[in-house]
Order: sequence, then structure tokens, then C-alpha cells
Amino acid sequence: WLLKREFVEIGGMKWAERLQLRSTEQVSYKAMLLYYNWLQERIAANVPINRIVRELVASEGGTFTNPATNFYQLEQDTLKLSENAAQSFLGVRVQCAQCHNHPFDRWTMDDYYGFTAFFAQIGRKQDEDPRETIIFNSGGGDMKHPVGGRVMLPKFLGGEVPDLAGRDRRAVLADWLTAPGNRMFARNVANFVWAQFFARGIVEPADDARVSNPPANAALLDALADKLVAYDFDVRKLVRDICLSRAYQRSTIANPSNADDS
Repeated sequence: WLLKREFVEIGGMKWAERLQLRSTEQVSYKAMLLYYNWLQERIAANVPINRIVRELVASEGGTFTNPATNFYQLEQDTLKLSENAAQSFLGVRVQCAQCHNHPFDRWTMDDYYGFTAFFAQIGRKQDEDPRETIIFNSGGGDMKHPVGGRVMLPKFLGGEVPDLAGRDRRAVLADWLTAPGNRMFARNVANFVWAQFFARGIVEPADDARVSNPPANAALLDALADKLVAYDFDVRKLVRDICLSRAYQRSTIANPSNADDS
């Protein structure tokens, strides 16, 4: 069965905003419409959010025949693409670590270029229709550290260097990214959903989780992430929990005891 149209439209709009869906000089209106419709169809069919993200990150094929590949057409700069992936799916901003170790978080330049290496072998070629691009694994290409020029092995953010033998780097990344044990992913999605209903995240901004920007209520964020994992990443169930909570039922109108609260 399908979810109600309004729920799907709002959910699609929120995720489209986070994924920066837009037509550009290199991305046709048709490609973006197919991408947006694909996103809405996945939400309408109640596909778990980890599966949707996995389909995006590991996508290959034509931007018309497999609209999820437009994730790799919207941004073609490898560094910016990896930054977008970290911010959209993990809620962390690694941009500062491109030129120096992050001054306000744990990420180093090695972390930055190790994560970026997952996207170093994306191939793009034009289809018969010049408006369509084919996304594929080129099988070659490395990411070099700007200090010393050493080749960086793909490395999960805050994790290990995986075994890539015979596999597409992006598929390996997609498996790690959306695994139930990846707390950064579960916490990020839970925070994103919470922010949709409360107008601010438990971590605020909702895509800027860092050591120097801790959650306002870490126990709550962990509990929501645990719920999401227990629900097999069914966002609809988490939304129901949030909307039935005492926190959400409270009035937004101030009273004499909290009139001066922010």
C-alpha cells in the first residue's frame, strides 16, 4: 500500500532539498524530473531510507533509465561530491579538512582524502541522447594527498580501510554507510526527521554534527537512532513515534513560566 500523498510530497521535498536537486547547464530538466519522481516513488512505496541511500551511492547506468545516478551528475567535482555525501548521509561537514586538519572536529586531512578516494573512479560518458549521461565504474583513478602526493587508500570516515578486491569502491562505501551498525548514519537520519517536525534538530544545524557542536540531548538522539534501526529504517514508524510524543504535543504558545525561554 502507498503512503498518503501529502506525506510523500513533504518527505520528497525535504530530501530533495538535502540532496540539492536542481537542473543545471549539464543536468537537463528531464533528468531532474525523473530523479525527483524516483525519490517520491521510493518514499511512497515506504522503501527503508537506508536502502534508498544505498541505491543512490552505488548507482550506475543512465541518468534517464536509472534516475538515482543523477546523484553523480549533479556534482562532478570529486572533492565536492564526497563533501556532499558526508554532509547529506552522515550529517558531518568535512570541508575544513581539505586544506588542514579540522580545527573544531576530529577529522584530519588523511580522513578527508581517504573518504574522497571512494569517489575517485566514477566514470561518465554521454549516451546517444546528449541529455543523458551514463555513470559507471571506470576501474581506475586514485586520490592523492596534496601534502607529499601519496596515493590515499579509500577509508571510511572514523573507520577502517576496507578490502576492495574485485568490488566497486562506491558499492563498498554504500554497504558501510547504510549498515545498521553505522551510528553516524542512524543518528543523522533520526536528527533530520526530528528537525522536520520541531523546526530545529537535536543537533543544530541538522547537518553539522561535530565535537564542538554536541546534541542538545544526546540520550534522546541515541534513543531515536536505536528506534530507527529497530524499525529497519522505516522512517514512517519513527515519524509516528515523534508525532505521538509528549514533546510534540506541547503547545507552541508561551506561558508566564517560559515566556523568556529561547
